[in-house]
Amino acid sequence: METRSARKISSARGGNWTRRRFLKYAFRLSVLSFIGFGFAGRNDLTTEHLTLRFPNLPKAFDGFRIVQISDLHASFWVTETYLNQVVDRVNALPKDLLVITGDLITGSVNDFWKRWFPSAGGDHVAAISAVFQRLHAGPKLAVLGNHDQWDGKKTELRLVSELERLGIDVLRNRSVKLSRGEETIAFAGTDDIWFTYDIDRALREVPREAFTVVLSHSPDVREDLGPEKRVELVLCGHTHGGQVAVPYLSHHFIPIKNPARYLAGLVREPYGYTYVNRGIGTLVFPFRIGAPPEITSIRMRRA
Repeated sequence: METRSARKISSARGGNWTRRRFLKYAFRLSVLSFIGFGFAGRNDLTTEHLTLRFPNLPKAFDGFRIVQISDLHASFWVTETYLNQVVDRVNALPKDLLVITGDLITGSVNDFWKRWFPSAGGDHVAAISAVFQRLHAGPKLAVLGNHDQWDGKKTELRLVSELERLGIDVLRNRSVKLSRGEETIAFAGTDDIWFTYDIDRALREVPREAFTVVLSHSPDVREDLGPEKRVELVLCGHTHGGQVAVPYLSHHFIPIKNPARYLAGLVREPYGYTYVNRGIGTLVFPFRIGAPPEITSIRMRRA
Protein backbone atom coordinates (compact mmCIF):
# COMPACT_ATOMS: atom_id res chain seq x y z
CA MET A 1 0.00 0.00 0.00
CA GLU A 2 1.48 3.34 -1.15
CA THR A 3 2.13 5.78 1.63
CA ARG A 4 1.38 9.50 1.49
CA SER A 5 5.12 10.36 1.48
CA ALA A 6 5.73 7.97 -1.46
CA ARG A 7 2.96 9.66 -3.45
CA LYS A 8 4.58 13.04 -2.76
CA ILE A 9 7.95 11.78 -4.00
CA SER A 10 6.32 10.28 -7.11
CA SER A 11 4.48 13.53 -7.80
CA ALA A 12 7.64 15.58 -7.36
CA ARG A 13 9.55 13.32 -9.72
CA GLY A 14 6.77 13.55 -12.30
CA GLY A 15 6.76 17.32 -12.04
CA ASN A 16 10.54 17.52 -12.56
CA TRP A 17 10.34 15.26 -15.59
CA THR A 18 7.59 17.43 -17.10
CA ARG A 19 9.63 20.60 -16.64
CA ARG A 20 12.72 19.00 -18.17
CA ARG A 21 10.68 17.79 -21.11
CA PHE A 22 9.16 21.23 -21.57
CA LEU A 23 12.57 22.91 -21.52
CA LYS A 24 13.97 20.33 -23.94
CA TYR A 25 11.22 20.84 -26.50
CA ALA A 26 11.25 24.60 -25.99
CA PHE A 27 14.97 24.59 -26.76
CA ARG A 28 14.45 22.50 -29.89
CA LEU A 29 11.67 24.82 -31.04
CA SER A 30 13.88 27.85 -30.42
CA VAL A 31 16.70 26.35 -32.49
CA LEU A 32 14.34 25.46 -35.34
CA SER A 33 12.81 28.95 -35.23
CA PHE A 34 16.29 30.50 -35.30
CA ILE A 35 17.27 28.39 -38.30
CA GLY A 36 14.02 29.16 -40.12
CA PHE A 37 14.31 32.87 -39.40
CA GLY A 38 17.91 32.92 -40.63
CA PHE A 39 17.07 30.85 -43.73
CA ALA A 40 14.28 33.27 -44.68
CA GLY A 41 16.49 36.27 -43.92
CA ARG A 42 19.07 35.27 -46.52
CA ASN A 43 16.73 36.51 -49.27
CA ASP A 44 15.45 39.61 -47.47
CA LEU A 45 17.07 41.90 -50.02
CA THR A 46 17.35 45.58 -49.05
CA THR A 47 18.47 48.68 -50.92
CA GLU A 48 20.53 51.17 -48.94
CA HIS A 49 20.43 54.75 -50.22
CA LEU A 50 22.98 57.32 -49.16
CA THR A 51 24.23 60.71 -50.27
CA LEU A 52 27.89 61.61 -49.84
CA ARG A 53 29.20 65.15 -50.15
CA PHE A 54 32.68 66.09 -51.33
CA PRO A 55 34.10 69.62 -51.60
CA ASN A 56 36.36 68.62 -54.51
CA LEU A 57 33.87 66.61 -56.56
CA PRO A 58 34.11 67.84 -60.16
CA LYS A 59 31.07 69.96 -61.00
CA ALA A 60 30.12 67.78 -63.94
CA PHE A 61 29.75 64.81 -61.55
CA ASP A 62 27.45 66.53 -59.06
CA GLY A 63 24.61 64.03 -58.59
CA PHE A 64 26.59 61.10 -60.01
CA ARG A 65 24.99 57.80 -58.90
CA ILE A 66 26.89 54.60 -58.18
CA VAL A 67 25.10 51.31 -57.53
CA GLN A 68 27.22 48.72 -55.72
CA ILE A 69 26.71 44.99 -55.32
CA SER A 70 29.12 42.58 -53.69
CA ASP A 71 29.59 38.99 -52.53
CA LEU A 72 27.00 37.33 -54.74
CA HIS A 73 28.53 33.93 -53.90
CA ALA A 74 26.79 32.02 -56.67
CA SER A 75 26.61 28.51 -55.24
CA PHE A 76 24.37 25.59 -54.32
CA TRP A 77 22.41 27.87 -51.96
CA VAL A 78 22.58 31.13 -53.95
CA THR A 79 20.67 30.21 -57.08
CA GLU A 80 20.16 31.86 -60.45
CA THR A 81 16.53 32.49 -59.51
CA TYR A 82 17.55 34.62 -56.54
CA LEU A 83 20.37 36.35 -58.43
CA ASN A 84 17.95 37.23 -61.23
CA GLN A 85 15.80 38.99 -58.63
CA VAL A 86 18.91 40.95 -57.62
CA VAL A 87 19.52 41.94 -61.25
CA ASP A 88 15.90 43.06 -61.60
CA ARG A 89 16.34 45.31 -58.56
CA VAL A 90 19.64 46.67 -59.88
CA ASN A 91 18.13 47.37 -63.31
CA ALA A 92 15.32 49.34 -61.69
CA LEU A 93 17.67 51.72 -59.86
CA PRO A 94 18.78 55.00 -61.50
CA LYS A 95 22.56 54.92 -61.88
CA ASP A 96 25.51 56.25 -63.82
CA LEU A 97 27.78 53.35 -62.91
CA LEU A 98 27.46 49.82 -61.54
CA VAL A 99 30.33 48.45 -59.45
CA ILE A 100 30.78 44.84 -58.30
CA THR A 101 33.23 44.38 -55.44
CA GLY A 102 34.18 40.73 -55.59
CA ASP A 103 33.21 37.19 -54.58
CA LEU A 104 30.88 36.63 -57.49
CA ILE A 105 31.27 32.88 -57.07
CA THR A 106 31.90 30.64 -54.07
CA GLY A 107 35.23 28.89 -54.25
CA SER A 108 36.32 25.65 -52.66
CA VAL A 109 33.94 26.15 -49.72
CA ASN A 110 31.36 24.50 -51.98
CA ASP A 111 33.20 21.24 -51.26
CA PHE A 112 31.70 21.37 -47.77
CA TRP A 113 28.25 20.62 -49.19
CA LYS A 114 29.31 18.07 -51.81
CA ARG A 115 29.44 15.39 -49.10
CA TRP A 116 25.64 15.53 -48.78
CA PHE A 117 24.56 17.24 -52.01
CA PRO A 118 26.59 16.16 -55.06
CA SER A 119 24.84 18.83 -57.14
CA ALA A 120 26.55 21.50 -55.03
CA GLY A 121 29.43 21.46 -57.50
CA GLY A 122 27.64 23.18 -60.39
CA ASP A 123 29.11 25.59 -62.92
CA HIS A 124 28.75 28.83 -60.99
CA VAL A 125 30.77 30.91 -63.47
CA ALA A 126 28.16 30.00 -66.07
CA ALA A 127 25.42 31.00 -63.61
CA ILE A 128 26.99 34.43 -63.08
CA SER A 129 27.35 34.87 -66.84
CA ALA A 130 23.70 33.96 -67.44
CA VAL A 131 22.51 36.37 -64.75
CA PHE A 132 24.76 39.30 -65.68
CA GLN A 133 23.83 39.20 -69.35
CA ARG A 134 20.46 40.59 -68.20
CA LEU A 135 22.03 43.74 -66.77
CA HIS A 136 20.99 46.90 -68.58
CA ALA A 137 23.52 48.75 -70.71
CA GLY A 138 25.79 51.28 -69.04
CA PRO A 139 29.27 51.50 -67.52
CA LYS A 140 30.17 48.62 -65.22
CA LEU A 141 33.32 47.96 -63.20
CA ALA A 142 34.32 44.93 -61.13
CA VAL A 143 37.13 43.62 -58.95
CA LEU A 144 37.88 40.07 -57.85
CA GLY A 145 37.38 38.68 -54.35
CA ASN A 146 39.14 35.88 -52.52
CA HIS A 147 36.62 33.28 -53.68
CA ASP A 148 36.99 34.39 -57.28
CA GLN A 149 40.72 33.61 -57.05
CA TRP A 150 40.53 30.61 -54.71
CA ASP A 151 39.88 27.87 -57.26
CA GLY A 152 43.00 28.52 -59.31
CA LYS A 153 44.00 30.45 -62.41
CA LYS A 154 41.75 28.56 -64.80
CA THR A 155 38.54 29.47 -62.98
CA GLU A 156 39.79 32.99 -62.24
CA LEU A 157 40.65 33.76 -65.87
CA ARG A 158 37.43 32.19 -67.13
CA LEU A 159 35.41 34.40 -64.78
CA VAL A 160 37.29 37.53 -65.88
CA SER A 161 36.82 36.57 -69.54
CA GLU A 162 33.06 36.11 -69.08
CA LEU A 163 32.69 39.43 -67.27
CA GLU A 164 34.61 41.34 -69.92
CA ARG A 165 32.63 39.61 -72.68
CA LEU A 166 29.52 41.08 -71.05
CA GLY A 167 30.99 44.58 -71.03
CA ILE A 168 32.11 44.61 -67.37
CA ASP A 169 35.57 46.11 -67.02
CA VAL A 170 37.55 44.11 -64.44
CA LEU A 171 40.10 46.32 -62.69
CA ARG A 172 43.05 44.11 -61.82
CA ASN A 173 45.43 46.44 -60.00
CA ARG A 174 44.82 49.24 -62.46
CA SER A 175 42.70 52.33 -62.91
CA VAL A 176 40.34 53.89 -65.43
CA LYS A 177 38.91 57.38 -65.87
CA LEU A 178 35.27 58.26 -66.34
CA SER A 179 34.73 61.56 -68.14
CA ARG A 180 31.98 64.12 -68.32
CA GLY A 181 32.96 66.88 -70.67
CA GLU A 182 36.47 67.91 -69.70
CA GLU A 183 36.22 66.64 -66.11
CA THR A 184 37.10 63.15 -64.90
CA ILE A 185 36.93 60.81 -61.91
CA ALA A 186 39.53 58.07 -61.41
CA PHE A 187 38.45 54.56 -60.43
CA ALA A 188 41.22 52.25 -59.22
CA GLY A 189 40.61 48.56 -58.53
CA THR A 190 42.67 45.82 -56.90
CA ASP A 191 42.82 42.05 -56.92
CA ASP A 192 42.03 40.40 -53.62
CA ILE A 193 44.33 41.24 -50.74
CA TRP A 194 45.01 37.52 -50.01
CA PHE A 195 46.25 36.88 -53.55
CA THR A 196 47.65 39.28 -56.17
CA TYR A 197 46.69 42.60 -54.57
CA ASP A 198 48.80 45.65 -55.49
CA ILE A 199 47.29 49.00 -54.51
CA ASP A 200 50.40 50.97 -55.54
CA ARG A 201 50.16 49.59 -59.05
CA ALA A 202 46.42 50.29 -59.11
CA LEU A 203 47.03 53.96 -58.27
CA ARG A 204 50.17 54.40 -60.38
CA GLU A 205 48.43 56.23 -63.24
CA VAL A 206 46.15 58.31 -61.01
CA PRO A 207 47.24 61.95 -60.62
CA ARG A 208 47.46 63.11 -57.01
CA GLU A 209 44.92 65.88 -57.59
CA ALA A 210 42.33 63.54 -59.18
CA PHE A 211 39.06 62.75 -57.43
CA THR A 212 39.60 59.03 -56.73
CA VAL A 213 37.37 56.07 -55.93
CA VAL A 214 39.01 52.76 -54.98
CA LEU A 215 37.26 49.41 -55.48
CA SER A 216 38.61 46.51 -53.44
CA HIS A 217 36.97 43.40 -52.08
CA SER A 218 38.40 43.63 -48.58
CA PRO A 219 38.28 46.66 -46.26
CA ASP A 220 41.91 45.85 -45.44
CA VAL A 221 42.82 48.04 -48.41
CA ARG A 222 42.38 50.94 -45.97
CA GLU A 223 45.57 49.84 -44.21
CA ASP A 224 47.45 51.14 -47.27
CA LEU A 225 45.39 54.29 -47.84
CA GLY A 226 46.35 56.89 -45.28
CA PRO A 227 45.17 60.52 -45.59
CA GLU A 228 48.23 61.33 -47.70
CA LYS A 229 46.88 59.09 -50.49
CA ARG A 230 43.89 61.44 -50.89
CA VAL A 231 41.34 58.77 -51.83
CA GLU A 232 37.84 60.20 -51.57
CA LEU A 233 35.87 56.95 -51.48
CA VAL A 234 36.61 53.25 -50.98
CA LEU A 235 33.92 50.70 -51.88
CA CYS A 236 34.35 47.15 -50.61
CA GLY A 237 32.53 44.11 -49.22
CA HIS A 238 33.82 40.75 -47.91
CA THR A 239 32.40 40.93 -44.37
CA HIS A 240 28.73 40.06 -45.12
CA GLY A 241 28.01 42.42 -42.22
CA GLY A 242 28.74 39.40 -40.03
CA GLN A 243 26.04 37.36 -41.85
CA VAL A 244 24.66 36.46 -38.42
CA ALA A 245 25.18 39.78 -36.68
CA VAL A 246 25.42 39.44 -32.91
CA PRO A 247 26.37 42.74 -31.23
CA TYR A 248 29.86 42.76 -29.68
CA LEU A 249 30.48 39.23 -30.93
CA SER A 250 30.18 38.81 -34.71
CA HIS A 251 33.08 41.09 -35.61
CA HIS A 252 35.50 38.76 -33.81
CA PHE A 253 34.91 36.18 -36.56
CA ILE A 254 35.42 38.50 -39.55
CA PRO A 255 38.77 37.83 -41.28
CA ILE A 256 39.91 41.45 -41.61
CA LYS A 257 42.35 43.53 -39.57
CA ASN A 258 39.88 46.00 -38.08
CA PRO A 259 36.51 44.22 -37.95
CA ALA A 260 34.97 46.44 -35.28
CA ARG A 261 35.41 49.48 -37.54
CA TYR A 262 34.69 47.89 -40.91
CA LEU A 263 31.95 45.35 -40.17
CA ALA A 264 29.39 47.07 -42.44
CA GLY A 265 28.14 50.42 -43.67
CA LEU A 266 29.63 53.89 -43.95
CA VAL A 267 32.86 54.87 -42.20
CA ARG A 268 34.03 58.48 -42.12
CA GLU A 269 37.79 58.50 -42.59
CA PRO A 270 40.31 61.24 -41.73
CA TYR A 271 40.13 61.90 -45.48
CA GLY A 272 37.13 60.64 -47.43
CA TYR A 273 34.81 57.70 -46.78
CA THR A 274 34.73 53.92 -46.81
CA TYR A 275 31.57 51.97 -47.51
CA VAL A 276 31.38 48.25 -46.64
CA ASN A 277 28.57 46.50 -48.48
CA ARG A 278 26.92 43.55 -46.63
CA GLY A 279 26.80 41.50 -49.82
CA ILE A 280 24.12 39.54 -51.64
CA GLY A 281 24.75 35.86 -50.91
CA THR A 282 25.81 33.68 -47.99
CA LEU A 283 28.84 31.58 -47.21
CA VAL A 284 28.87 27.96 -45.91
CA PHE A 285 25.49 28.16 -44.14
CA PRO A 286 22.48 29.78 -45.86
CA PHE A 287 21.53 32.05 -42.97
CA ARG A 288 21.39 35.80 -42.44
CA ILE A 289 20.24 37.38 -39.20
CA GLY A 290 20.65 41.08 -38.48
CA ALA A 291 22.67 41.54 -41.66
CA PRO A 292 20.24 41.47 -44.61
CA PRO A 293 21.61 41.20 -48.15
CA GLU A 294 22.21 44.59 -49.68
CA ILE A 295 22.30 46.65 -52.84
CA THR A 296 23.83 50.08 -52.25
CA SER A 297 22.84 53.23 -54.13
CA ILE A 298 25.26 56.12 -53.58
CA ARG A 299 24.65 59.63 -54.83
CA MET A 300 27.68 61.89 -54.85
CA ARG A 301 27.11 65.59 -54.38
CA ARG A 302 29.39 68.57 -54.49
CA ALA A 303 29.51 70.08 -50.99
